[in-house]
Amino acid sequence: MTYPTDDSRFEGSASVVGVRDQARPYDARDLISTLLVYVARSDGTISEQESNRMIDLLSTQMNIPGSEALERLRAAIISLSDDKHVLERLQEIAHGLSDEQKFEVLWMMLDIMVVDKQIEPSEKDAITLAGQILGLSLDTIHAQLRAVSA
Repeated sequence: MTYPTDDSRFEGSASVVGVRDQARPYDARDLISTLLVYVARSDGTISEQESNRMIDLLSTQMNIPGSEALERLRAAIISLSDDKHVLERLQEIAHGLSDEQKFEVLWMMLDIMVVDKQIEPSEKDAITLAGQILGLSLDTIHAQLRAVSA
C-alpha cells in the first residue's frame, strides 16, 4: 500500500490520514497500544510482567495516565480480536510516523518481548510483522532482534 506524502500528518497526538476533505483522524497511541498487545500475547498469554510494562511504557513514553493506558490496552485486545480491518488501519497510522518514532515503537515492542526474560520464536515473528506494519525493512527489524537477543 502506498500513500502520497501529503496525505498523512499529525494534529496533536493524532495522525490524520487522507486528503483534507476525506481525512480520518487516528491516534498514534492506538497503534502503539495495539502493537504492544500483539507482541505480548504472541506467545499465548500476556504475563503480569508484560501487562505492567505495557502500562509503564504507555504512561512514561506517551504521557498516558495509568487508568487510560489500561483502557487502551483493553481496547487493543478487542480490536485485535474483532476488527477485520485492523492491519489496514495500523498501516495507515504508521504511515504518519517519522523514522525516529517508528524506531521508538520498535524498541518498546522489544522491551515487552524481553521483560519476562523468555524470548519465544512467536514473539520474534510478531515483532517482525509489527515492524513491517510500521514500514521498517526486514534487515532493520532482524538487526534489532539480534541486538536484543545477544
